[in-house]
Amino acid sequence: MRVISGKLKGKTIPINQVSNFRPTLSRIREDLFNILSHNNTLNVEWSKSIFCDLFCGTGSIGIEAISRGCNKVIFNDIDKNNLNYISQFLKDNNELEYELLNVNCYQGNLDFIEYCNIIFIDPPYKDEYELIDRLIFSKVKKSTLIIYESEQKFENKNIILTKKYKNKSLFFIQKD
Repeated sequence: MRVISGKLKGKTIPINQVSNFRPTLSRIREDLFNILSHNNTLNVEWSKSIFCDLFCGTGSIGIEAISRGCNKVIFNDIDKNNLNYISQFLKDNNELEYELLNVNCYQGNLDFIEYCNIIFIDPPYKDEYELIDRLIFSKVKKSTLIIYESEQKFENKNIILTKKYKNKSLFFIQKD
């Protein structure tokens, strides 16, 4: 897996081969960041953004955000080994504006998301409505953009944009 664009373009992202995760496909990653960078409705300013990759796995989404000039990225994963791979990659590439967290999103304290203005959620389980509604919407600021990647149909009155792919969708959500 490689970084698609930005200052880390072309660099290989190391992957923990023993983890059971499903990284976001590169064509969806590229589309996601093109939407974030060029959609006037979303109004993303990378240099001022604090981005959270909530279930980071390989870290490919957060690394892409750093590569494209994001001010800071918070990587969170329940698997410390995944965080070790991400940490080593970022240290090898002299990237300093990041934070690594090892919080179980269903049981832990998610206060750190209060400081983020973009949160990417690609949870490893299917039914995540409760996580988004109860945990996340109760903690985020009104202007926070939540991007939810899912294979399921998702309905929420706060969806401002949906991008559909063959077997999954990206839902761009903003608290009203």
